[in-house]
Amino acid sequence: MADSLVLTGVKDVKKHTGTEMLLTRPKRGGDTHSLKEWWKGGGVSTCYVECSVFNVTVGTDTVKLVLDSNNSTNVRIDHDGSFGFTFYGANEVSRAALFTDSFVLIEHYVFPAISGGKVMTVTPAGAAPKPDGTVAETIGTPTVSGNDSPNADTSDLIYSVAIAGGDASTPVYTWSVTGNLTITAGQSTASLTVDSGDAGNATVKCVVSQAGASNTPVEDTFSVTIA
Repeated sequence: MADSLVLTGVKDVKKHTGTEMLLTRPKRGGDTHSLKEWWKGGGVSTCYVECSVFNVTVGTDTVKLVLDSNNSTNVRIDHDGSFGFTFYGANEVSRAALFTDSFVLIEHYVFPAISGGKVMTVTPAGAAPKPDGTVAETIGTPTVSGNDSPNADTSDLIYSVAIAGGDASTPVYTWSVTGNLTITAGQSTASLTVDSGDAGNATVKCVVSQAGASNTPVEDTFSVTIA
């Protein structure tokens, strides 16, 4: 994913090509946020600057992109989809910064109006870590299938699980049964072998998990009536 837009003034967004960058408004009202001058170190009197603030979201991570803007600002901002930014044609804007969602400084940018050349990226001591923009995999929806009315005392009944949707690359399968069913093979795979015992109600359940997945674990339970 990637995103691009042009900020004109403090609030007008034009030529927006994606959805990752979203201009925010302060809860107190108005068009700009009042933030401490992030480029000044400790021991300096605290001053505030009016800024345009964008929420930038990739997967489950959100950061704040802050620009020291005014009514004459004009700048194109490109986002690479992994919290990397490129600024073009910066006019009437000299600084920007990247913060966590709770406004802890990650890094800041010095534009040509001050640097005299290329945009400089500054990572201050004690800065918060920058998210990598990795989007967590999802498992999808599991569905268990098989014989729902097997005869009593039957061997080698097969139950399988299929996963619809999602993009999990290394799913782990954990099976369990209730009633007069006994697992004989297939634990930790997508296909389970069981034997049936006396007549009665039973279930076959599969729990699918994956470390780091956004919705782990998920499960499905299949009802069985042993005849």
